[in-house]
This record gives sequence, structure tokens and C-alpha cells, in this order.
Amino acid sequence: MSDPYLTDTHYRLRAARRTRILLSVGLIFLLLACSYLGVGAVFRDNCTGSFDRAPRSVVNSFIEAITSGDGQAVIRCWDDRAYYDLGAGCSEICLSRILGTSYRVVDLTLSEPDTEDGRARIVATVSIVCPDSGEPHTGEIVLDGIASSVPWRHWKIVRSTFGGPMSALWCR
Repeated sequence: MSDPYLTDTHYRLRAARRTRILLSVGLIFLLLACSYLGVGAVFRDNCTGSFDRAPRSVVNSFIEAITSGDGQAVIRCWDDRAYYDLGAGCSEICLSRILGTSYRVVDLTLSEPDTEDGRARIVATVSIVCPDSGEPHTGEIVLDGIASSVPWRHWKIVRSTFGGPMSALWCR
């Protein structure tokens, strides 16, 4: 009588069991990776580049992006539709002309959220001084987000007078 451990059936069953274990471990790893990336995508702010989604941080990141000349970072801070809207103040065309301009922020104040139709708006008033001339300027940046105070709320810029009007750009 032959040994049952040496039959082809035994080796096929062992190989099938090993395949099931490897597939189960791979599936668990894939689910954990997707969960981690999904949570990260929900909570990570693309304007600040971090998990800090506070309105003050968004405004500071926006100003830093302008000063460093990072046009892609500036675009990530804006609401997609508002960025290309000419009525949104100093948006696409204006911002392309002030990229790389240095500003020294003197004061940054934020209003309380004004809620309407399920949306919340915050007005950030930014006072700056031009480093070369010392000339002071003040502008507003309007942030929009959902009205509910949920942990995944993000703020995007929908209107801005920061940088000045097209006819008289700041610090040029």
C-alpha cells in the first residue's frame, strides 16, 4: 500500500491551501491599503498639503504659494469654477501676473462663518506690506465650505481681492 502523503492529491490540496492563504493575505493587505489611502484622501487638504484644513492655514498656504511662484499650489487652493471666473476678483489672470511677488503679512483676521443654503463662508482680511517699498495693502479672501462642522470639511477660495486689481497690482 502506498503512503498517502506521497500521492498527487495530497500535493494538490497543499498547493490549493497555500494559494488560498496567499490570496487571503493579499486581499487583507489590499483592503488595508485602500482604507488608509481613502481616509487620507478624505482628510488631507490639497491646498495646505497636510491634514491641517483650518481656514487660517488655507489662507497662509495660498499666500506662500503666491510668494514662492507655485501656480499649481495656488490653483489647488481655489474652487475650480471660481478660479476661472472673472468676477471672482484677483483670480486666474491676475494671479498669473503676481506669482513670485513677495509679501510680508502684517495682519490676518478671519470672520465668523456665515452660513446660507448649507454652505459656510468666511472672509479673511489680510494686511500686507511690500518688502521693497514698505507700502501697505489690505485685501479680502473669501473661503467657502460646507456649513456642517464635520471633521472632513475643506475650505476653498471663491473670491479674492488679495494682490490688488489688474490695473494696480500690489508690490510691483
